[in-house]
Amino acid sequence: MTETIAGNPRVSLTGYATASAWAHFGFEHAQWFSTLRGRALFLPMHLGCRALRTVAPAPGAFTETLYWRHYWFSEWAKSQAPGLAIEIGAGLSTRGIAYAQRHADMHWVDYDLPDMVRAREKMLAAHALPTNYTLEAGDLLAPHLGAALTAPNNARVIAMTEGVTDYLDRAEKQRAWQAIASLLKRLGGGRYLLEVHPRDRIERFGPAAHLVLDALRRISGRDMLDQLCADTGEAIALLKSSGFADARVLPESELADAGRAPPPAERAFALIEAET
Repeated sequence: MTETIAGNPRVSLTGYATASAWAHFGFEHAQWFSTLRGRALFLPMHLGCRALRTVAPAPGAFTETLYWRHYWFSEWAKSQAPGLAIEIGAGLSTRGIAYAQRHADMHWVDYDLPDMVRAREKMLAAHALPTNYTLEAGDLLAPHLGAALTAPNNARVIAMTEGVTDYLDRAEKQRAWQAIASLLKRLGGGRYLLEVHPRDRIERFGPAAHLVLDALRRISGRDMLDQLCADTGEAIALLKSSGFADARVLPESELADAGRAPPPAERAFALIEAET
């Protein structure tokens, strides 16, 4: 088991709410992780967003963006056809389980903090998991994450963090991205997908965005706006200085239309693909 460092090992309220959002939108097996607590958090927020959408379309589409972000991450993973996929801070996502079931010739590894792993294991106890799927305890900010992993010969390696690194301050972001770049290099090179919420995009959402950020501050104890990158250019520069050879914002043309939820007219996050 990977050494973990001091931090917040508790399963976050946002993790429960997001899991219920994924179940609401019909992601495969997501209902396994939809709890009464998660539904109690997600459904009022979702109904409030729907009521707000007619007068403030961008903030009103907030809960739909949870769908689109998760869908786009999954579609990106599918397009990469990986031999090894590593999701760090997987939370209560069932993406890796569903993907591994369909692709027996690859291996998917989900990492998260010990309390989250224990919560997942408890919820998964009644379900059969594919043999090419692994759930491991690990901390993105601890040394030697993924030290036991080996890459299949001539197979693509990918890594991803969804809803993770924007909770980190700048120094923590760099440590996390250095760890991921080092891991991918050790495995022979690979690609990494993440999302960033740049301040210049957040500001376009006005007071509604600040209400969300204030709620997150109360939950996390951190000033979220202060630790976000100013724009995507700053995030890309930080990724490159952390050991990635290149990074780019995924253009709209590469983000497929899923059709299960109204596409956000404007979204606060951008997807960035980096590679070693």
